[in-house]
Amino acid sequence: MTLDEILQSDDPERLAELPRDELTRLFWKYKGLLKRVERDTAFWQATNDNLRTAYERLDEQERELARAYQTIRQDLEIAQQVQHALLPKQFPEMLAQLDLAVFHRQMTEVGGDYYDFFRLRDGSYAIGLFDISGHGVSAALIMAYLKAQLVQTMEQASRPKDIVEFVNSATLTFLREVRRYATVNFVVFGPRSIRYVCGGGYGALVRGGEVHTFNKGDPFIGLRRRAYSEYELPFEPGDVLALYTDGLVEAQDSGGADFSSRRLHEIVRACATAPVDEILQRCLDDYNQFRRVDADDITLIVLRRRG
Repeated sequence: MTLDEILQSDDPERLAELPRDELTRLFWKYKGLLKRVERDTAFWQATNDNLRTAYERLDEQERELARAYQTIRQDLEIAQQVQHALLPKQFPEMLAQLDLAVFHRQMTEVGGDYYDFFRLRDGSYAIGLFDISGHGVSAALIMAYLKAQLVQTMEQASRPKDIVEFVNSATLTFLREVRRYATVNFVVFGPRSIRYVCGGGYGALVRGGEVHTFNKGDPFIGLRRRAYSEYELPFEPGDVLALYTDGLVEAQDSGGADFSSRRLHEIVRACATAPVDEILQRCLDDYNQFRRVDADDITLIVLRRRG
């Protein structure tokens, strides 16, 4: 009987029947197998130890990431509270002259759309709407900086042209350093008209069933030092003014078509006699049905001159 037949018979006593040279060969064969088992056992033991150490490190890294995430969340919550505090406090005297509805939504906890109400040195009221390039905390920080410059400017000028030029000059170096800019829509309300400066912003006035769009040919704040143009439009009782940022009109549907200013203006024109809250809601309802996904911060302000 051969060695393989003896091993397969599961009868160890028959090993004594093997010749000496077969036993010797068997001994060295299984001694080699034993060493291989010992090496494999040592390898897998080391591998298990390494895996255990790696898992422990991963657990610690996950805990560190969780702590870092919590810190970031807390910082964002504080930034959100600060940005909310920087948003405007309405003037009762201004609201006695104007019906007002505002929709303002940031894509993240903080963002770059910024609007504010101002009382100028000559006693008139103004609205400023700005869209800072970028998103998130960096845009929010620039928003706070821009607000500080605007508040300071209100004490020195009353014409929208002078105000925007002063803010542009004061912020130009800083905005260039951080590679940011801001669109601007600054509107001052007179007794029967508005005066405005529009650098990349969006605005439309509906009067007598006709839409008068803002001239937006001036530069953004923070791009270059130059004079701004000031325009005037009649704004009498019953007239409706809409100011908005590009996040609204540049949103796209599933086919890639923009919502567009023309579509928004038509909605405002069609329901210009409705309360301003209803006009704003109709615009938002149409936007929500149209767009596939929000792509930017959104601000829409609708005003009507009271009789």
